[in-house]
Amino acid sequence: MRRIGVLTGIVVLLGTAACGSPARSAAVPVPAASAGPVLNPVPETTTTAAQAAAPRPRHTPHAPRSAAPAATTDAGSGDAGLDRFVAAVQQHLPDVALDRRDEEVEALGQEACAGLRAGKTDTAVAGEIGAEDVTPADARKLVTLARSTACPGRPKVADPAQ
Repeated sequence: MRRIGVLTGIVVLLGTAACGSPARSAAVPVPAASAGPVLNPVPETTTTAAQAAAPRPRHTPHAPRSAAPAATTDAGSGDAGLDRFVAAVQQHLPDVALDRRDEEVEALGQEACAGLRAGKTDTAVAGEIGAEDVTPADARKLVTLARSTACPGRPKVADPAQ
């Protein structure tokens, strides 16, 4: 008997599930009861004054760049050749110019020109400049730059005697 009752219960449940209305999947909102008086009611509509937008900064085009900044072309000696030498060293040998003031770079140019005026070879002058904490390769380039920019009356190419 008990089996028949259990089977009947299962059939009834399955029959109502298959033939009944579809199950509700959405939650039904239930109104909440007020627990007490509302102390700070929220107004139905709120109005706020519109604020003006902050102005956007305008981007101005940058000034065109020159070959060398004014500070690098004027070392302060008044000698245009030495000023060209300093600018050339800053452009072509930035490692040499990095830890030296413009006056110190000018001194390297003056030393190179003095050696060349004395009739020394480029190699000998580069050796003297190498004593100023300059690598041998950089010293040779410094002599070449001094010859082409700072030294008055010297040919712009290396001496053929080398």
